[in-house]
Amino acid sequence: MSAFTALNLEPESDSEDELDNSKEIQIEETLKLYQNALRLHSQGPRFHEEAEEAYNALFRSEVFTYLESLSESQRVEYYGEAAEDIISSHDQPVAEPVVVGPSADGAPSTLPQILYLSYKNHGRFILDRLKWRLQQASKQDTSQSVATEGNVRPSKDMTSSLGLFVEALDRDDTDVELWRQVSKIGESLGSTRIARFCLEAVLDRDEVARDAWPEPMGLQELFAAESLKRLLQHLQDGTSESTLPTLTRKQTGFIKAFNTHIDPLPYLPTPPPEPLGATILNQDHYGQTNVRDIDVPLRNWASCGKAILIQLQQEAQGLTQLSPGACYTLDLPSPHLTVNPKSLETSTIPGKGNDRQTGIAVNARNSRKTSCDGKPSDSILEGSRVEQASPQELSKAPTVPEAVDMRHGTEQNADAMHHGVGTVEARRSSDLGVDLQEEQNRTMVLPTRKRSNEAAELDDAEDNVRSRSKRIKARTSIDEPASGREARAKQQLELYQQGELQYFNILDERAYGQLAELGTAFGVATVESVRDRRATIVSLAKALKVSNAGSIGVTTENEKTLSKDLTVLLSKWNSETSHLFLHGGGFEDPISGVGVAQNSGLLAFLEQSGVQAHKCRSKPILADDRGLDTFADNIRKQHPHIDQLAFAWITALLAPNGIQQYAREASTLTAYEAFLWPDNLKETMVQMLVKHDEFIFLTLSDEMASSVKVQTSFAKGVKTTFCSHRNMVQNIFELHLDIYGRITNPSSEVDLPTRTAQLDRLQRWASLAYQVHSFSGADSVSDEVENELTSVRFLWAYAVLTQLCGTCSQDLVIMYFEDLKVTLARLGSPVVELRNNAVMPQISIEATEKQISRLTTMDFFIGVFSPSNNDPVALIEHLEPILEKSIQKYRAGPHALVQEPNVTTNGVGGTLEEHQGVTASPGKNMHMEQMLQFLDKASLPMQLMLWRRLIDAYSIIQYTPRLLWCYLRCIALIVGHLKSSQYLENNEQDRHRLLLRWLKSLDDLLAWTLALAWSDTQSLDCMDEVNLRDALSTLTILQDILHPVMVMDDLFRIGLCDPPTQVNNTASTTYSNSMIRLQDMMVRTWTLRYILTREGAAQTINSTTTMNGALFEGLTSIHRCLGPRNYCKLADKIFLKLARRELSRIGDFADSEIEGAQVILDMYGMKILPGSKEVEDHECPAETLYRSDALEIMDRVLVQVYRFNTKDLIKNDLRLAVEKMQQALRVPKNTATVLHNRRVFSEFLRRPVNPRDLHRALQGIGDLHFQQPHGESFRIAEKGWYFLQGQIALTKYRSQKRVSTGASDELDIALKFFEYDLEQGYEKWETWYRLAQVYDAKIEEETTWTADKLNNHMEELVKLQRSAIHCYTMAVATAERCPDPTFVMFQTVGELYSDFGTRIYASSREPFAMEALSVKNFTKHFNAGRSGTWQGEPFKAITVYGAWRFASKLLRRALVHKSDNWIENVVSGHDRIEFQFVLDAFKTALEALPERRDSKHPEKDPTLEPHYKLVSVVHKLVLSRRLQVEAACEVLSATPYARKVPPVQDFDDWEGYILAVLKMLRGADKSNWHHRMVVRSARTIYDGSPNDSMATLAAKHELTQQIFTKTMTVQVWKPDNERTGRHFVYTTRYVQFFLRILYEVEDRAGIEALGRQIRKKPGKFFKHTHLWHEMCMTHLKLLRTHSAVPEELSDSAFKNISHDLFVQNADRLEAWAHLPSTELSLIEILKEAVELKKTNANLAKPTAIEDFIADVYAQLHRTIVPGLIARSNEEESRGRMRVDHLMNMENAAASTPSPGPGENAGDAAPTRQRMRGVGRRELQKRAEALVNRPTVQQTATKPPKTPSPANGSTTPRSAIQVVIPQNDQPKENSSVPGSVHDSADDESELSDVEHTPEAATTGALFPNLADSKDGADDEAEEKEGSDEEFERADDERAEEDEEQGEGEGEETYHTPMEM
Repeated sequence: MSAFTALNLEPESDSEDELDNSKEIQIEETLKLYQNALRLHSQGPRFHEEAEEAYNALFRSEVFTYLESLSESQRVEYYGEAAEDIISSHDQPVAEPVVVGPSADGAPSTLPQILYLSYKNHGRFILDRLKWRLQQASKQDTSQSVATEGNVRPSKDMTSSLGLFVEALDRDDTDVELWRQVSKIGESLGSTRIARFCLEAVLDRDEVARDAWPEPMGLQELFAAESLKRLLQHLQDGTSESTLPTLTRKQTGFIKAFNTHIDPLPYLPTPPPEPLGATILNQDHYGQTNVRDIDVPLRNWASCGKAILIQLQQEAQGLTQLSPGACYTLDLPSPHLTVNPKSLETSTIPGKGNDRQTGIAVNARNSRKTSCDGKPSDSILEGSRVEQASPQELSKAPTVPEAVDMRHGTEQNADAMHHGVGTVEARRSSDLGVDLQEEQNRTMVLPTRKRSNEAAELDDAEDNVRSRSKRIKARTSIDEPASGREARAKQQLELYQQGELQYFNILDERAYGQLAELGTAFGVATVESVRDRRATIVSLAKALKVSNAGSIGVTTENEKTLSKDLTVLLSKWNSETSHLFLHGGGFEDPISGVGVAQNSGLLAFLEQSGVQAHKCRSKPILADDRGLDTFADNIRKQHPHIDQLAFAWITALLAPNGIQQYAREASTLTAYEAFLWPDNLKETMVQMLVKHDEFIFLTLSDEMASSVKVQTSFAKGVKTTFCSHRNMVQNIFELHLDIYGRITNPSSEVDLPTRTAQLDRLQRWASLAYQVHSFSGADSVSDEVENELTSVRFLWAYAVLTQLCGTCSQDLVIMYFEDLKVTLARLGSPVVELRNNAVMPQISIEATEKQISRLTTMDFFIGVFSPSNNDPVALIEHLEPILEKSIQKYRAGPHALVQEPNVTTNGVGGTLEEHQGVTASPGKNMHMEQMLQFLDKASLPMQLMLWRRLIDAYSIIQYTPRLLWCYLRCIALIVGHLKSSQYLENNEQDRHRLLLRWLKSLDDLLAWTLALAWSDTQSLDCMDEVNLRDALSTLTILQDILHPVMVMDDLFRIGLCDPPTQVNNTASTTYSNSMIRLQDMMVRTWTLRYILTREGAAQTINSTTTMNGALFEGLTSIHRCLGPRNYCKLADKIFLKLARRELSRIGDFADSEIEGAQVILDMYGMKILPGSKEVEDHECPAETLYRSDALEIMDRVLVQVYRFNTKDLIKNDLRLAVEKMQQALRVPKNTATVLHNRRVFSEFLRRPVNPRDLHRALQGIGDLHFQQPHGESFRIAEKGWYFLQGQIALTKYRSQKRVSTGASDELDIALKFFEYDLEQGYEKWETWYRLAQVYDAKIEEETTWTADKLNNHMEELVKLQRSAIHCYTMAVATAERCPDPTFVMFQTVGELYSDFGTRIYASSREPFAMEALSVKNFTKHFNAGRSGTWQGEPFKAITVYGAWRFASKLLRRALVHKSDNWIENVVSGHDRIEFQFVLDAFKTALEALPERRDSKHPEKDPTLEPHYKLVSVVHKLVLSRRLQVEAACEVLSATPYARKVPPVQDFDDWEGYILAVLKMLRGADKSNWHHRMVVRSARTIYDGSPNDSMATLAAKHELTQQIFTKTMTVQVWKPDNERTGRHFVYTTRYVQFFLRILYEVEDRAGIEALGRQIRKKPGKFFKHTHLWHEMCMTHLKLLRTHSAVPEELSDSAFKNISHDLFVQNADRLEAWAHLPSTELSLIEILKEAVELKKTNANLAKPTAIEDFIADVYAQLHRTIVPGLIARSNEEESRGRMRVDHLMNMENAAASTPSPGPGENAGDAAPTRQRMRGVGRRELQKRAEALVNRPTVQQTATKPPKTPSPANGSTTPRSAIQVVIPQNDQPKENSSVPGSVHDSADDESELSDVEHTPEAATTGALFPNLADSKDGADDEAEEKEGSDEEFERADDERAEEDEEQGEGEGEETYHTPMEM
């Protein structure tokens, strides 16, 4: 049972896009054909015929037509130099392997593998079949047949296999065995070059030559080396033989052992040895010796003639060695191996298009071409140049005309058939002088073959697998009945398609109907309903889909025929169609000038005058191989030489019954007269006639002479021969005349010698033709009627010759044509059509009249088209009247678009001359009539040329109204031509070509016309009612013609029809470009029709409202018709630009809002109606929005913006549109007015706050001296755009949830835009208000997260406050002057008063403390009369109470607007003096509070501020005895938190009551944000018992529960509704209160920890410096209390001690203090004081700390040092009594020298000096050294202490000097290291001790040496320490303390505000 796979369920990993698998299917089909052919091939000779058919079927597969299937040489041959550009333009590489799926039997799975194996196995099959045939022939002993015409033809089979092997090697050149086989085939065919090249390719080891250890040669390479050696020996090429790799002895023996296997194809015949230079063409090894085959690459007459022509050139130049009596035969390719060139559908490059066939037939001929040395040319190795000789071979070729433009008329096929593959194509031009050598030099020669291992891309196949999606795989793998589900799916699909089709039908009916209704108002009628036309197109499309036929029969109705022609084209669009439509296919475009020569106008006139006015009857095109096989058989039987062969080819085409007899048909007409030749055949014939003229002329002359000799004979054969020769001579004469006419036209650039040579040939043939016709007229050997017609042809040709040569006057030529006209009338007005001759394509009476008209009007048109005519005014005067007359005649003619007889373009009536009051002369009228007659018969290109000249003239004078009129007339001419019978009489193929050609011209005209109508508002000035009617009728018909473009696109879109399949990426690209161009035409036609309809409505409809309403409906219907089809983006969005402009002009109508939003979305990608279902995405790319565009759509955008709240706007897609518009508008320009206003505005914000201005603002008084601005910026500001931008930025800032300090760019943006708005006018109260809010937000941002600005940069905050107050003042003043009655604005004014009052109140309280309202920094000069001037304050500043009263007044006004806002009530309670009003305000605030729990945010805490305010105020009133306890409890009952506590009546119970209420409030504060309730509880407890230690401890306990942690981290943050910066004030107060409590409880550790927190976080406390100083004083006070050290003890203790004694005592004290056994509380106090000094780091003045340190050190010195001295003296006394000491003293006395003579012993006594005292700095250093114990290492290395001698010569300092140098010297600003005995908690991590320069220099040897300067220490000041080092060290200390505190279970709260 097969597994079930749900098609609608796919894994996410496998959600791949479904790819187009048509290519994979074709490859799979080809693989099946290949496997079938290979199977039949492997079954032996019995299946050879079936295998051959299978291989033929395989190569007819579509796979071999892919561009990537062609070889490199073929691609370059087909596309020339643009080959690589075409390949690189594809989406994927050319040789990309397309994997068709895994194969179980090892079959090829990629396209390169299939191609390679197909060619290889087919060639192998041909060789196997040849082998079997040779075996059969040898068995029957019929070797003779091998070399003759038997079934076995080795050369032919070997040639075919050679071509196939070459194709295989081109796909994969790594097959060594295949190279050897090709070498053998080449050797068998006699080409040693091929054999040698292939063998060298096998041995080509360049890629591995660089390898030092190359791989040994394989078996195939050994065989190839041996074969190449034998070949080089045969060629006697010893040099090359010496370069062969040397074989080892083992390899040589191996070759001898396998000698029989060296030949890969031993059954192939080997040619006998021949001398060097001989070729297989000199002697056929299998047949006759003098018969040579001329290979014809393609089966057509042109290719046959070209092959003969090349052979002629080679023999003429001596490039071929011929044996005597050499003859030729024609070798045509097999019809079974020829593929229709149309199957190779690829994009055609202009000028490079060739008819192509597959490489099968081509490569079958490649190996048989003859080179210049007589050997078979290796063109397959040199670029596959089949039918050309090398440029060196043709260097001696004579310069002859070879590239004549054989296009006759202007309606030839754009991509006419050229030569076959490999043919040197003569480039089309109107010149005849293009040398054959130049043409052949243009042919690209490919480089030699590249030995690349990646040629077939076999290794990379797995990397580029185009796997199908699982949905497609599931469809193919699931085997279930399709009756039920597929039927339902098909039914649903049909319903969907019908619904979509009906939707598009409704859109079209509405759009066409709206404009048709407007057009009927001024006479424009429609021909067919839209519904019927769509139904016809859909029916035709379905019929084409079902039948898949080449054509569908159409009716003769003009519009329907055009629509159906375009429908057929759209359903079968291919690359040729794309090329014809996009590039014109080589047609000259008279409108755009593409392909038009310099004298194009005159050339068009001359060609027009030579071509019949009406279309010739269509003649069949000569079939490619019509009678060609019979002709080749006759040639094979006759064995003619090359000249005779060329003459036979010419005779077959130009002689009567030439081709017809070969085709077994009976006809008296020549192929020249009966068929339309392809262009390549015409070119070949011309080249043959020119190059082989001498032989042809002599041959025909001799034969005509022979016929004259037997003129007395009346045998039928003689008559037939004579008539045949006569017609042939006439045909050749006419062809030479055609050549000469082409090279002498005005646009030709052929040189004079070429013209002279051609004229000589023409005159010779004219003379011969004259003789022949003279003989036929004198004799009766020919039929009379036939003779007459032939004579007429001769006379016509002779008249044309006379005209071309200019040998007679123009009048005589006119007489010639008059006589011919009479003769033709006498003969019954016959019509002779010569479609292959451009000079005389038709001979008839009508043609004679045209020639006469041309001759009579030639002077006029020469003057019009002359390049020297540069006067536009004169040209307009001569040409415009004629063209206007032709318009009148055309308007009244049978094909008129609007029947309006006798009406001129001026709309008045009558002729132009009558309107101008001018009477025309008879001569002028006759000239006018002749011009009109000519124009009436002139072709459409000719008429467009004339209009083009008029357009150029108007362009020079830049008169756009008439220029637009000319463009519209050209459109009308083309549309009228497409409606005419001249177009309808053509066959379907010609109609399609003409339709595409003129559609291209219409596309250009529409683009130019619309550009004029759009850019120039005066371009429609010349469009009166009649012209508008004509133009609208033309555009209506054009829309009907183009309607299939929209309908077919609808069918393709909904899947009802499939778009035409393109063969490759290039074709797909050109198809897409073509469809876009057609859709552009539709959009331009709609747009131009609307513009003209608007103009017509303005001229006919009187009511503007009615007209605008109708135009709006039409515009909307067009948009809704184009939008769903995604057409709005086409034509450079011209319709959208028109719609945008029209919507601004028309105004507001119903649905105009939706239409405007749709236009803006399509134009700029901005959604201004987000969420609207009526606005659809039309997939238009967003266009750059410029300033002018933004101004145009601003009103519509603002209408939508004002419907949103700003908070909702920033979350809506409309915000993106606003931002994009602002980018386009940019900032306003700085004009002089703006700069003045900006200066006034800045000065206004900087001035002090005047109380008078505040009160006057409440009365609406207040203004600025602004100037009135103008310009675009003013209009933008008036619309509120700048205010909107500022409001959006401000709202974005407010909407952000900020948890820490960050960038405030939004505030800066808002500030700028509000300033821009005010600079354009200051009477905008809301802008002032929002600007004030910006300043408030800036203040809040600066004071919320840190107090740094409050402590250090208060000036900046003062400026911001002052600016905010000024903005509030102007906002109130302007709001009072300009009241807004709307409710929203009423509420906003209430918010203005509330914010203003809050700002005044906040500025009056700490931390701002009236700084912004002060005027102390502002001075003003006052005049004091005669005493001069004096400076003072400009006015009296507002007081604190005045500020409160003003704020109260503002808040009372705010309550009028917003009475239900509790914040205003609370703040107003702050501003009241009477407590009753305060209580009432707080009660009202409680009533205005929202619900306790927010429904949107149930986890949010309730609002507690009003509750606490009421509790706090009532508690203060009770304590001040202003409110009784009972009344207080009643008041507090207003809050629900107090109701839960029983009320009290006694004052003594009040404290417990209020603490219970506060506890209830704290319990409601789940997040612990409200800090004031905690502190209020602590203060209540503390203030209730001021001197009670238990109360103090209770208060400490309350504070440490939430505010202060164990590490003294302060946890205070700003609640939501607290004024900004206020929490820093509370933090400072809390610390001061807690510091007092710690002092009272004598908590030294707590004070020390709190000090560290205060010192390292200055941004957390308001007035940090003052707080730190207070903390230091409290700490010192507590330390002095604990130590009981009196003040100023150091002054009395060291006053009378010398410095030396102090040093000795200090050393003793320090040594004692460092002993491990030393423990003294005074030392701990000293250490704590030193730590405090380090922590201070000079933030506060260190004098008090240093005094305390000195006092403590003095106390230690006074109490400890005496004992140390006594113990030291006792030890010294015991030491003196020792024997060794006494002996040392004797030795010392003996060594002391005695004084010399004359020396006084008293002189050696030292002089008494002044005693040096102890300095202040010395005391500090000694104290620090005392508390810093040495480390463990220092103690270990310290030597034992020795007693000091009694005489004091040796002090204990010497012992210390041994220890101290072991320590690292302390760096600058560092302290002495601490002792290891100190605890981690007591050791300070901060140091800021600074050493003097003396200490730095002497410290290395004597670090503890005392300073010797007296009094210097008292005056020295320590430098300020580094705060950063302090903070880092204390942070680490705090972290350790925090961890310790958390470990003990203390609860710590971490909040965003914790600092």
